[in-house]
Amino acid sequence: MATFEIQRLPGAPKQRGRLEPGQRMVDWLDGQKLHNSVLLKLNGKELTDDFDIGYRFGIDDHLSVFDQPQNMGGIKDLIKLSAPWEALNPIKLTKKALAALQKTLVGDIKKTPSVATGESPNNDLTGQTNVARLYKGRPNIYGQVRSYPDLIQESLFEYINNKKYVTEFMEIGYGRYDISSVRYSESSLTAMAGASYQIYQPGEVIGTINEGYAFDDVDGQELPGLNEDTGVIKQQAAVNSIVQGTYAGGQISIKIIKNAAFDYFFDAVKPLYVTFIINVTYSTASGSVTKNITVNGTLISATLTNDGAVINPVQWYTFVFSDLAGNDITETPATATINTTYFQLTEYEGTVVGPFFSAVESSYLWFHLSGSQGGGKNGPVTIKWWAVDDDNDIVPGTEQSLAVNVKNNSGDQDYVYYTFKVQPTAGKTRYAFSLQRTNNSSNSSTLYILAAHAINVRSNVVYPNDTLVKVTVQETENASGIKDRKYNLLAERLVISYNRTTGAIDYTLRASRSFADAVLHEWVMVAKQDVNRLDLATLYAIADSIADPQLSYFDYTFSDSKQSLGERIQIICNAARVDINWIGDVLTFWRDERVDVPAAVFGRSNMFWDDFKMGYSMSLPNGYDGIALDYVDPRTNKKAYIYLQVDTSGVSEITTQTENAMTISLSGCRNLTQARNRAWLEANRLVQSRLSMTVKVFETTQVVRGAVVQCPDMYDNDQQTGYLKGREGNVFFTSERLAFTGDMWVVMTDSLGNFHGRYRAYPVTGNEKAFTANAEAFDLNIYDGRKVQTPSRYFIASSNELNSTLWRVESSKPNGDDTQTLSLVEYSDEIYLND
Repeated sequence: MATFEIQRLPGAPKQRGRLEPGQRMVDWLDGQKLHNSVLLKLNGKELTDDFDIGYRFGIDDHLSVFDQPQNMGGIKDLIKLSAPWEALNPIKLTKKALAALQKTLVGDIKKTPSVATGESPNNDLTGQTNVARLYKGRPNIYGQVRSYPDLIQESLFEYINNKKYVTEFMEIGYGRYDISSVRYSESSLTAMAGASYQIYQPGEVIGTINEGYAFDDVDGQELPGLNEDTGVIKQQAAVNSIVQGTYAGGQISIKIIKNAAFDYFFDAVKPLYVTFIINVTYSTASGSVTKNITVNGTLISATLTNDGAVINPVQWYTFVFSDLAGNDITETPATATINTTYFQLTEYEGTVVGPFFSAVESSYLWFHLSGSQGGGKNGPVTIKWWAVDDDNDIVPGTEQSLAVNVKNNSGDQDYVYYTFKVQPTAGKTRYAFSLQRTNNSSNSSTLYILAAHAINVRSNVVYPNDTLVKVTVQETENASGIKDRKYNLLAERLVISYNRTTGAIDYTLRASRSFADAVLHEWVMVAKQDVNRLDLATLYAIADSIADPQLSYFDYTFSDSKQSLGERIQIICNAARVDINWIGDVLTFWRDERVDVPAAVFGRSNMFWDDFKMGYSMSLPNGYDGIALDYVDPRTNKKAYIYLQVDTSGVSEITTQTENAMTISLSGCRNLTQARNRAWLEANRLVQSRLSMTVKVFETTQVVRGAVVQCPDMYDNDQQTGYLKGREGNVFFTSERLAFTGDMWVVMTDSLGNFHGRYRAYPVTGNEKAFTANAEAFDLNIYDGRKVQTPSRYFIASSNELNSTLWRVESSKPNGDDTQTLSLVEYSDEIYLND
């Protein structure tokens, strides 16, 4: 006897059962509701990637299946946990497996759920559709996004007045949103016949959610009429000796020695409608009668027992039949003796369709039937259902039935559609059902079971942190082709903000596309972090300084539950050309933009020769000859591109990508202004920032990444630096001799180390250690060796030389001895010409 066992979760009880000899492994796997990752062992040997899963089971095979779900977390809280979506995905085992299961991927996409995916379809801009993203992060949308909501349960449909209505429940995103422009693909949803939608904001009560779980094995089977019962034998077995026969309580039990001919009936799904022949003896007024009788009945159970011997035990099959019918059994008294001489068991093809089995427990059943019926014709059908145990055997006493009529009430030949709903008395459990048409069929009268759903009803449901949408549409009766779900809407996130006047958080939720509001909301409301660890004054000062609001927009969907908070903050800021620094335990911000004055001035007097080095790129960095930047076009909701070319004539916008372009994907950008601004910035940087320098400086205050500093080339004598020794009016005295050549300019630092300049500098006749400059009054630090240890510094050079001493700090490494090693890149105002 072929058997199987499934370990669905580590430590959980194993599911065990029987396999049908001759059945293909791939067909059996396809029906087991497994995750995408499984380990298989056949007869104790682990199957490798080259194993042909078209293999047909032998009578003594044993298959072990270890189900290995991956990446639990995130959206699982929304998806129905009693029947996770991944149970409907095809098995992911080998290339052969995928090829063999291809048929499951090309079926009716309205019936078969989409395969679980990682990235939100809001970001995956090719072939956007509504999918169930199993165990992934819920969509966390910021700004304004064209959203394709995530399915949180299977599609559920029903027929009302001969029309099919499909209902979807979908997750828009974590948080609260303003919703507008609800569409199916490019069409307004409300313009479609019978279509409607309802938005449920966080905390709102959803009155009723019908959770439907499709019977996977129901797929439009025809229900034959009584006239189609041919009496053809489907399976038959006989034996000339039985161990014991019992007739009592309206049931007959037959015990035989285990016989391979009866394996089919032992393994068959019960209840099974059969005919059997037995030999009986009973008394009549005219004497004892012994004869074979033929009985119609239902095989409700089959058990295997043995005599307990360790070696070569004797094994017995015991078959139990109920619902006994037929003239022979009616005429046979209950006191009849079942003789041990003969037993024959037969299954005919018959007209009963099913049984079909639910994958999950449910409290309701919906049956969807249709028929091509002539005018006024009836289509009587008896639907039987019953509860089943883990082995799919009937639970005694749970069988019920309902007589329905798939009738055409019109006067013409037409297709008719019905949904019949029942609430079984057995309560919430797994069910099986079968159907039988109870009149004749004809060319003008054919009936079908289209689908069936196991239904659980949830009442007064609340999702406290998520915005959902319920969509109901009237589906086309005879669709011309399979199509994806393409429900979409414009979602704009409601977020908290910052009061610049009071310096306090404004917790009123408002629609905003600002990157600064997105940073604050993600930090405080989503990540639940201490707001005091954010430098909000700097963050919002940067946001307020951006002249064009479009340059500060952030429109994006976070969907990866494993993405760190720091990474999310960086992605938000990057859209606005903003970066972050940790100063102690406070997160502060800076923007890659033109600066009026450097943050610090260094001279040779507080620089060291060790660690000093400079680099210069003779060609464009990495050989780039242009920029290719992609962003999201808000009109088409597809990727759009900006191509720039860098050549000897400068930077220009072109229509195609250059041969070796720097590619940039600007996450969170959904407007041309922001995209073009970033593309030109990067192109100008290629041209204008070719130098790099590493230098060790004496500085007790931490120099932060992103700061612009003035720092000389240690080898360039045209860049004259030193410290100030005093001031008399507009005459400044220096520590070093000065050489004036052409127009010279000076920058200086005050007593606090702040930058002052730049001023036109002139020589002082008779004093090589002095210059004059028309500078406003400011305090100087004059070194005296006692109270003043760090004097004010000066920097004198020509205008071009002075410009070449400006650098952007890429990194700063404290050395533990009041020195820092700075990695610098060339700064130029020309980089920001397009701001």
